[in-house]
Amino acid sequence: MATDYNTIAKEYQASKMQPWRKHIEGFSLFKLTGDLSNQTVLDLACGEGFYTRQLKLRGARHVEGVDISKAMIQLARKAEDRNPLGITYHEHDALTLVLPKKFDLITASYLLNYAKTPEELIQFGKVISNHLKPGGRFVTINSNPDYKAPLGTLHKYGFTRENKSHSEGGEIIYRFFSSDGSHIDVINYHLEKLTHEIALKKAGLSNIQWHTIELSPEGKEEFGIDFWQSILETQPVIGLSCAKSF
Repeated sequence: MATDYNTIAKEYQASKMQPWRKHIEGFSLFKLTGDLSNQTVLDLACGEGFYTRQLKLRGARHVEGVDISKAMIQLARKAEDRNPLGITYHEHDALTLVLPKKFDLITASYLLNYAKTPEELIQFGKVISNHLKPGGRFVTINSNPDYKAPLGTLHKYGFTRENKSHSEGGEIIYRFFSSDGSHIDVINYHLEKLTHEIALKKAGLSNIQWHTIELSPEGKEEFGIDFWQSILETQPVIGLSCAKSF
């Protein structure tokens, strides 16, 4: 069953405050984006705009965000109203997105892992390719298809990950815990690395590379390397980059 973010929008927004989000997820994502100066950027599966705003603050010339959830886009637009950065948000399913422009860079924090089948993965790839300028790049943080650690491995970081099945299309359940002990579940789907690579190539993307997640120097300084050892060793999420051919 697909996750209904309209019912957990604020709780999922709060999960972005967990330290691993900043010191591993965000650090790894922005290492992949590189210098954003004068770039036009499309942020897919943007949620409440957490990284969308950072893209603009880090120097992108023009940024737009897309998310399927009405509640998430409402939160993003409220943040834009409070602190205008010139970001445009679209409430739309990324599988069927058609915008009348192309971008230098497309980013996503967890998009491809919502594909239940190779065909949906190809369609995500086509949408990405269709919205990139020739030579434009796509970078993402995604569920790692190779992750196989026991259920409780990541609990101290504020979440767990459980693969219900390692078969193609099998459910992955992420459970995010709040300080009061409550939790929300987010459902992803398992597709192998090779399936991703084949799908993205069929969609017209090339130079496909996987990137291990890394720890920021600030995170190491604040918490110590021992705290981060479990997540760095097991790699529950992973970076992915590719480009549109000229």
